[in-house]
Amino acid sequence: MKTSIFSIILKQLLLWGLSTVLLIIIIFIPRDVIFETSKYGDIQNVVYHYSIENHIENIKSFFHYVKENKGLGEYASGESVGAHVFEASIRSLKLIIPAILLGFFLGIVKGVFDFLTKRKKIGVGSGMTWFMLSVPDLFFMVFSQLALMFLYEKGLFPHIDLFGHEKAENQIVAIVFLAMYPLFFIANITYTSLLEEESMDYIPTAKSKGVGSFKILSVHMLKNALQKINVSSNTMTLYVLSNLFIVEFLTNYRGAAYYFFSSIATPSSFRVGQSFFINLNIAFGFVLLFTFIIFLSNAFFQTINSFVTPKGKDI
Repeated sequence: MKTSIFSIILKQLLLWGLSTVLLIIIIFIPRDVIFETSKYGDIQNVVYHYSIENHIENIKSFFHYVKENKGLGEYASGESVGAHVFEASIRSLKLIIPAILLGFFLGIVKGVFDFLTKRKKIGVGSGMTWFMLSVPDLFFMVFSQLALMFLYEKGLFPHIDLFGHEKAENQIVAIVFLAMYPLFFIANITYTSLLEEESMDYIPTAKSKGVGSFKILSVHMLKNALQKINVSSNTMTLYVLSNLFIVEFLTNYRGAAYYFFSSIATPSSFRVGQSFFINLNIAFGFVLLFTFIIFLSNAFFQTINSFVTPKGKDI
């Protein structure tokens, strides 16, 4: 029988808790190193020894600090780390949520369109989907920015602010960049799923009973295909999150991914005695954010799947 929504949420909560704990353990790995130098002070070698005692002590010290300070500490003068993480997270959520929803639902629409036009050479069908999947999204982003600036310079297109996070157009540009690949990814999954459904025995049976093609597609084929599409929703969400930094960096959008990377990035150069510690307070806050987004996405799509799964089958 179908899995209940409560069971779905409980399962996803357990997975969220496990993945969050694992990521927290990773970011608290000790980063103490020993510099071996020559008699002239030149660095000869950098030695790292992992210590589980230090690892555990890092975790204990952090949570003791959080308890003593009743929060993640101060980020800048007059602003706490919690407030900073929250503000950056809200900015990124304005990109992530629309990108996931647009990628999923418009991807299904595009996939259905590709299926309906599979025998027509119209230039925007499945061939376009395959082309967009084969083109690196980084190339697409850079090319789009250069093209828009060129068209504006020639007076062929209105001015669009491509960089920053203060304006609505900044968010729209970033959402388009972030949703582009997921849209064509889901479109391809939808298209191939419908092709598989087309060969099923129930199609001729339904046609022989006088059921219209549109009803067969929307009520039967698409509903069955959604089970396969939902399997790929986790991959789509992970892609959106992993690509978020590239989008925020290229558009100068100061969101969660940008600040998270800044908090864990290693220096490009170092000197004797330099610490390689990361900003654990900021990293901890953003780890909770990203894993929680994955939890919400999984719970959402698994819930959808529970409604389209035929009775007698578990999801």
